[in-house]
Amino acid sequence: MLIGDGLPVKLAAPGGLKLRFAHRYKVIEAPERPGTWKVSSAGYAYALDDPGDQEIIAYHWHPEGRSSIRFPHLHIATGAGCRREELAAAHCPTGRISVEEFFRFAITDFKVAPLRPDWSDVFAEAQRDFERWRTWP
Repeated sequence: MLIGDGLPVKLAAPGGLKLRFAHRYKVIEAPERPGTWKVSSAGYAYALDDPGDQEIIAYHWHPEGRSSIRFPHLHIATGAGCRREELAAAHCPTGRISVEEFFRFAITDFKVAPLRPDWSDVFAEAQRDFERWRTWP
């Protein structure tokens, strides 16, 4: 699933903040409940860019593909003013980041305007569902 065909999308936030969002998933039979189905995450790339399309921060998890980095990780990039070469190239380990955690982060820390007043409650409920059905923490 892509937002904006994978191109940066301007957000309602100070400073011309932009979003890049890709989330891979598959529908699988729930191992804990045979005969039922669930959506299982297969990878993601969630990023915030500056107005010039320079990446500020990005959360990635790509367990398959060309990269040898298979664990969930964070990039702190040039759009954040990062001048340390080793940090700009680093894959900072993280736990798995849910869609809800990423958007909560964007709203609370980057002041992205939410589309609805009850966004926090909606995200909290979705996060509980994510935690209940995930197959690894």
